[in-house]
Amino acid sequence: MTATEDIETLADLLDDFPITMIVTLDDDGNPVSQPFAMQQQHHRFDGDLWFLLSVESSTAKRIATHQVVNLAFSSNDSWVSVTGHAELTTEQSYIDEMWDASVEAWFPDGRTDPNIRALIVHTDSAEYWDTPGSTIATVFSLVKSKVTGTPIEIDNEKIEL
Repeated sequence: MTATEDIETLADLLDDFPITMIVTLDDDGNPVSQPFAMQQQHHRFDGDLWFLLSVESSTAKRIATHQVVNLAFSSNDSWVSVTGHAELTTEQSYIDEMWDASVEAWFPDGRTDPNIRALIVHTDSAEYWDTPGSTIATVFSLVKSKVTGTPIEIDNEKIEL
């Protein structure tokens, strides 16, 4: 696959994930995970993933020290792991682009709250596992695998961006 095709494949998979688990490193180098809402409805994946967070959050503080992050996505029939470098910015145009009513719950003072940061994860690599077809096809493949004793068919690809 070409880099453009890899990005499009990941974009299609990531469209199905409204929430991710972001893994950052604490001061001792230990991984810490927490859920984050994707802002992809405003910015389709093009190699970068977009989020909003408070500069006062523990995640922002960890990212200020360790910029390497991992994002884990999971559904009933596909999984994606993304590794990249995190960038925190106060660029208001990015914040405005990602702003919607759901963000107001976290930032009741509005989009000009001085604590808001845009978090952009620049993807270095990704790996995905995707079962062919719908959830019904996945269940069928699992049953078929059990009955025939053959491994389930699953697409797995590691991508370097």
